[in-house]
Amino acid sequence: MTRAAIYRMTVADFLDYGHRYCIEYRFPATACPPERAAQMSVAQGRVEEIVLFPGVELVLSDIDVIHPYASHSLGSAARLLVVVIEGRVRLGSNTEQRWLTAGQAHSLCLNDRQVLDAYQPEGQRLRTLCLSLDETAMHQWCGETFPAEPSSTWSLTHALNLSLEQSFHSPLTGLPRRLLFQGLALQLLAQGQAPPSRESIQVTASPSRLESVRRLLEEAPEREHRLEVLAARAAMSPSTLVRRFKTAYGCSPIDYLRRMRLSLARELLLDGHSIQQAAHLSGYRHASNFTTAFRRAFGVSPSTLTRHHQ
Repeated sequence: MTRAAIYRMTVADFLDYGHRYCIEYRFPATACPPERAAQMSVAQGRVEEIVLFPGVELVLSDIDVIHPYASHSLGSAARLLVVVIEGRVRLGSNTEQRWLTAGQAHSLCLNDRQVLDAYQPEGQRLRTLCLSLDETAMHQWCGETFPAEPSSTWSLTHALNLSLEQSFHSPLTGLPRRLLFQGLALQLLAQGQAPPSRESIQVTASPSRLESVRRLLEEAPEREHRLEVLAARAAMSPSTLVRRFKTAYGCSPIDYLRRMRLSLARELLLDGHSIQQAAHLSGYRHASNFTTAFRRAFGVSPSTLTRHHQ
């Protein structure tokens, strides 16, 4: 897959990827077997696979999730790291689940005793980084004394999170690009072994309050939301809410609201609504402001989607 290509990913594409990487995919939005729904669109965007070193593989995903999907990893890796740059992913089984949100990472040793279940909700832009190392690569990169902890979840430092953000837009290709991600991969491995920072402890002190704000913005993006009201809902000052929201989800509450509105508007356009209707129903008062924001976010004008629907 080329780094610049933006394309539609179907059920068949996911099944093909699953065959190569020993991952079982499920698609709750369809009632028929995946093989019969092969051409159903699941996501749209870019996926890049990079071999950083023999036994070290990196997968970068930057997609808009159209329909929800779940995955069950059956392969093996001496160390697997999943990093969320934007969006959210639910990890675990029905008995033990956790949400991995923007700016967080999860690492584990993948084998027949420990598998990885994940669920990706629809209606979101999802940017993730998955890094896997086999046993030989772990010894060559990290030495035989590298601790093999079962699993752990942590928040990225601001500096590393910013570096990963910039790497997604890096124009580098070939060897320079591979070297860039080799350095970031080593930083991720190092940070995964460091004790939790004071900032991480503070952020997780009131996750339910932050989550209530995020859910409100996600479930009612068309409503008018003021930062002062959101801060009162979370029992924080506006500046504290912005800082903790950014650390937990990778952006400010207002930026998150803008993404939710544009995601809703995109679905409305695909369902056949006019530009004026999509703008109004997603919370935009002026169609011109909506058109500018939409083009900046998706790289195309809203009229492109209305013509496509017609």
